[in-house]
Amino acid sequence: MAVSIRPYTPADRAECLHLFTGNCPRYFDPAEQNLFETCLDRLDRGDIIHEQAEASQFYVLEEEEKVLACGGYYLTRDKSAAVMAWGMVHHLHHREGRGSALLQHRVDHLRKHYPDHQIRLDTSQHTYPFFERFGFQVTRRRKDGYGPGLDKVDMILPS
Repeated sequence: MAVSIRPYTPADRAECLHLFTGNCPRYFDPAEQNLFETCLDRLDRGDIIHEQAEASQFYVLEEEEKVLACGGYYLTRDKSAAVMAWGMVHHLHHREGRGSALLQHRVDHLRKHYPDHQIRLDTSQHTYPFFERFGFQVTRRRKDGYGPGLDKVDMILPS
């Protein structure tokens, strides 16, 4: 099966929303759906994914013309960091390598085009071990940081 990673288009919106809802409530607090929809609204207008960003990119990973993962990044306005954003894989396809492929794609792109930017992300207590496998290190933990029972774990990828 051919897997491809390409930039998000507005035609991907429904499938990306499906990815989000399939990962609730274990990996995302349902209250975050409005934030994700706002991100997609911005992308659909050709804007950056975060209002405080300098630039951004958002990708989908598809297989047989079906979106099975999505995720992006944004660059901070002070040009010091690249922040991973909204990475997710279809809930029936976890642990099959798609999340790894999409994360590595984003890291490789950032290392090539923005080598002076520190790569950061935040995730939950359920997924931070995935990122540790790629070298990310925990810098902070906040109990219930996303909502009840969903801790927020901040991480960085050392240069």
